[in-house]
Amino acid sequence: MHIMVKISPLKPYLPKKPEGFTSNPYDVIGNEEEKKLKLNPNSLIHLILPDGNGEEIYDNAAKAYQRYKDEGVIIKENQPSIFVYRQESKIFSHQGLIMGLSLKDYEAGKIVKHEHTRDKPLKDRTNHIISTNVAAGLVWSVFSANKKIKKTIEKIKKKDPIFNFSKNDYKHILWQETDTNIIENLTQLFKNEKVYIADGHHRAASAAEYRKKQLSGIDEEEIEKPWQYLLSYVASDDQIRILPYNRVIKKLPMNIEDFLKKLEEIYEIKQKDSAFDPERKNQIAMCLKGKWYELNVKDMDFKSKRDSLDVAILQDKVLNPILGISDPRADENIFFVGGVKNPLDMEKYITEKGNDIFFNLYPVNIKDLETIADLGGVMPPKSTWFDPKVLSGLILHDLQKK
Repeated sequence: MHIMVKISPLKPYLPKKPEGFTSNPYDVIGNEEEKKLKLNPNSLIHLILPDGNGEEIYDNAAKAYQRYKDEGVIIKENQPSIFVYRQESKIFSHQGLIMGLSLKDYEAGKIVKHEHTRDKPLKDRTNHIISTNVAAGLVWSVFSANKKIKKTIEKIKKKDPIFNFSKNDYKHILWQETDTNIIENLTQLFKNEKVYIADGHHRAASAAEYRKKQLSGIDEEEIEKPWQYLLSYVASDDQIRILPYNRVIKKLPMNIEDFLKKLEEIYEIKQKDSAFDPERKNQIAMCLKGKWYELNVKDMDFKSKRDSLDVAILQDKVLNPILGISDPRADENIFFVGGVKNPLDMEKYITEKGNDIFFNLYPVNIKDLETIADLGGVMPPKSTWFDPKVLSGLILHDLQKK
């Protein structure tokens, strides 16, 4: 069989008190949340979003990591381990494995990407990982649902968990597996699995940059070092909940009538009485200056799977040609809102926060993401909001210690 992906157990640092230590991923933490977390000296925040200016930021991150070790905030695990991580709530629960994925496979395209990285955040995360020699944030990857892997996960869950605590409206449960037979069994099962990066493209790319730096001047690529592996949360694609990543336009650069006329070339438009969610792909709920409209795509003859995505249609046919937003990542007139579930809360972005348009999208299907990635395609920026976010700091993958 053709080997798809090599996995590895880890010997990480684990937090002594995970409830207070762990946090959301660095890139979804707002200013208020950051200030609050920084009141706790034993929070991961001092490592992932340190204070300081310029290079001082990366020095402070390294100092925080050293302090956690010196003060026993985190404890080294010496047995090679694979972990099962589960998030539970009454509304939604999901689980997956935390382990290492081969960065050599990532470089070879066996771990499939669907999004371009941007230079500035990539440089920041690369500087961060080189200064600290640790990965604290999980790269969320998915594979096609597999009964044998699921069975192994359920077997691991039969023992007592090492962590079980509540945070961010979810219960977080972590099981540790050190049995070499079970780890070997998973290693064999993953040899035939294709893995897709779902969330964390910059974390993955910076880990790959770190590996390149370590390899320079070394002939032998097969050396088993922690930096050969990417810290990953690997879940089956039936364990995924994707929410829409919505678009907000601050100012409409034309009058409403002209804008609606141009939109009518692309969508059938119906005015609605109140806030609502789209019910299917290729339907958008739009709040325009306080009024809601249902937009249904007219021409369903798409050249590719990527072109059929609502984020792509919106970018290619509305944002760029009508509103003049050619680069949504750099344009000041647009911002993105992920994770807001209630359309009445979306409406407030217009009625209370003074913006002009809220595009409420139907979530992207994980199978569409896999198909696009398989074809080497790239999705528009901010296409998917994976929810709930997996915590950072449950496991710290030290890149230097074997």
